[in-house]
Amino acid sequence: MAEDRKIAHRKCRLCGSEAEHKVYHVKEMFFGTGEEFTYFLCDKCQCMQIMEIPEDLGKFYGNGYYSFGKPDIREPESPERIETRILDVGCGSGKWLAEKYEQGHIHLLGCDPFIEEDIAYEPCIHIKKCTIHEIEGAFDLIRLSDSFEHMSDPLEVLQSVDRLLDKNGMCLLSTPVIPNAAYDIFHEYWFEWDAPRHLFLHSVKSMEYLCGKAGLKIEEINYNSQVSQFISSLLYQRGIPYMEQDAEAIKREFTKKEVDGFVELTAELNQKGYGDHAVFVLVKESQ
Repeated sequence: MAEDRKIAHRKCRLCGSEAEHKVYHVKEMFFGTGEEFTYFLCDKCQCMQIMEIPEDLGKFYGNGYYSFGKPDIREPESPERIETRILDVGCGSGKWLAEKYEQGHIHLLGCDPFIEEDIAYEPCIHIKKCTIHEIEGAFDLIRLSDSFEHMSDPLEVLQSVDRLLDKNGMCLLSTPVIPNAAYDIFHEYWFEWDAPRHLFLHSVKSMEYLCGKAGLKIEEINYNSQVSQFISSLLYQRGIPYMEQDAEAIKREFTKKEVDGFVELTAELNQKGYGDHAVFVLVKESQ
């Protein structure tokens, strides 16, 4: 891949900083097409962002993309019903909502603009083919799990979270974060880059900036990186796309001792707050 270089007067879409920002050229590695995309790192808010958002993002989410497999819908384990109003944003085909139904939740709504059509799993799971901006109502729990980095309008998304969140509600937003140890080591081969689907790779600083503008506050940050930050990144360096990274490939490429070492290092980095993925617990600023 090309070496880093500088580009003058590129304006950050988040904080508006216009300066010489570091540039990276990143290949599509999930499906392994090798198509190259350019990103730049804002020196002010430390958010990595794609230079040009593709006109048709939908074409980069094929049937093999992991969030669209149909979930198993099982009956609740207990006759008790939980009244918490839940919204899952960017939920794919609703696997997590199906799990909440099994736990006894009965107010379950999801939205995702990349599904083919609206989905209903009776009696109480409904998924709309739309963005969060088209959702109405009030929710006790809003979840954005690995979806926020896919959105071209992060500030407006958080403003919609603020609009939809009950005054005592909570939003759980999980996303890759930068900087981190895996990014430091692998640069453009970092697994969580996921070009071009990940439009923004946020820092804690950029998240604080956006939440402040949207009327939300970060109550807690929990790092929950997985061992894939090392295994998948290394496999990307070796030219193996994610779709080919099955158990056999991992067994072929790594010893058990190496994998155990990655597991131990991942736990250490999460504890130190330098992993590559985190859950931001958000509440209303007035709460």
